[in-house]
Amino acid sequence: MSVQSVMDEIQRDRWGRPLIEPPDGGKPVAYTRVSTLAKSLDKQEALTKWKQRMTAVGISQRPDLLALVQATREDDRKTLDDACEQALAAARSGAAANTGTALHSFTERVDEGVPLEEIVASDVIKADLAAYKTTMAAVKVLAAELFVVQDDIRCAGTFDRLVQIDGRAYVADIKTGQHEPNYPHGVTVQTAIYARGTGYRPGHGRTASLASIGVDLERAVLIHLPAGQATCQLYWLDIAAGWEMAQTATRVRAWHSTKPIEKI
Repeated sequence: MSVQSVMDEIQRDRWGRPLIEPPDGGKPVAYTRVSTLAKSLDKQEALTKWKQRMTAVGISQRPDLLALVQATREDDRKTLDDACEQALAAARSGAAANTGTALHSFTERVDEGVPLEEIVASDVIKADLAAYKTTMAAVKVLAAELFVVQDDIRCAGTFDRLVQIDGRAYVADIKTGQHEPNYPHGVTVQTAIYARGTGYRPGHGRTASLASIGVDLERAVLIHLPAGQATCQLYWLDIAAGWEMAQTATRVRAWHSTKPIEKI
């Protein structure tokens, strides 16, 4: 089994969308990022409320931002948006994301066989990695960080792992948030798209589809590694249902690009 790892730099447009050569050749076109499409059907209430709380906390910690907001007109969106971003940063809203990114990188080293004692990290992260290593002992990692395209819905992205369990190959994604198993819909859509994707290399085009090399199209694996909890749990994801939702999300995004209204 062979899949091309994403070693080549993927060109992107100014919105960060990957630029992909069409299947029949021609100038590269922008494909939707898999993570973006997967969020199209997400409930946003919890995230919105969290951002509101963090913004309030950040402004309370930064008197200069409070003064700036008080002095800014309501229609000056740019200034207010910038102030909110700074407030989120002041509340360390990105700390969890940074820790998650670090954990992702460290797990690659674990999968490469680097002993835990040789990894320079905090005791907290090492405890997380020890839990990851124990949980993944029965799982064979076939590849990491694979970039694929899904031409039917013009979507592309990189997924964390291709793994083998009991002789069967599955797409697997690592999530480091505390409550990921409670909100599995996004990752289910993501892994459904990845499993139906095709390897892609800039300048070389498409390689093998994951389906053609035997990757399961019914189930994928969520590797839940909550940062700072020294625990790791594997979950099955129903990606047959996830693929249906991916197609629905594609239609929703297409609908949003229309303007179904006219003056009478």
